[in-house]
Formats: sequence, structure tokens, C-alpha cells
Amino acid sequence: MRYLLIIGMAVVLTVGSAMAESQTAGYVKTLNGKGHVVHARAVVPAQVGQILYAGDTVCTGQDCCLGILFEDDTLVSLGPNSLLELKDYAFQPESGLLTMAVRLMKGSFAYVSGIIGRFAPQNVRVETPDAVISTYGTRFLVKVEGK
Repeated sequence: MRYLLIIGMAVVLTVGSAMAESQTAGYVKTLNGKGHVVHARAVVPAQVGQILYAGDTVCTGQDCCLGILFEDDTLVSLGPNSLLELKDYAFQPESGLLTMAVRLMKGSFAYVSGIIGRFAPQNVRVETPDAVISTYGTRFLVKVEGK
């Protein structure tokens, strides 16, 4: 019995620490069509309300548009056939940790900055295959042509 209790506690601590390592970035706010999210090597269909984490990759299908609302109120709208990696995200204003890094590998997206973009624009990084975009403005559109 004592052995099972020790194993149970180890499992709880392991799962808890693994969950603590994943920083919640935001969630899927809108979805028209079919898309999917790659999280921890698992591919799951995108759904409205689905939580997104730093490290996730969001993919939209041919007739899909998907909106993401980040924890700091940043809005990102992905167009059809888009692939966006949420490379890094931290929104902890109480400790001064404000950072956002995404990589648009293909497709298109519209960006409207939230708190991080307004108060720490130097900590927002939008990468594409050809360039890195600084976000000193609050809104922009990006399109990456497939190769």
C-alpha cells in the first residue's frame, strides 16, 4: 500500500511539473473550416476554445480561417493554408516578463498587438522565411508564398 502511495505521488508531481513548464499562450477564438494544432508531437483538430501553448504549431486548411486571442489580448487571424509556430510566449506582467515570438512558415495572417506589443514592442518577434518583422506598429498583415 505504501509503495502505491509513493508511485501515485511521483506521478502527480511529474504531471504537475510538466504542465507547469508549458506556458499558456492563448486560445482559438474563431474557426471557420478545418485546421489542426500540433502540441507535444500530437496532432489534434483545432476547436474554438482550445488552449494554445508556447511551442504549439497551428495549421489551417485550404478553406480555413482561424483566430487566436493571446493572454495579453494580442489578436492573430490566420488565412487559408497557413502554418504558424508559437515559438515563445510569456505574459507575466507582475514579474516584468513580456515576450512573444512566432514564425509564419507559410500562408497569411493579420496581427493586432496587445499589451506586450504596446509596452514591450522590442520583445515581440515575428519571423518569416525571408525576414524578421519588428512590431513597433500595432497592426500589420503578412503573406508568405509557398515554395
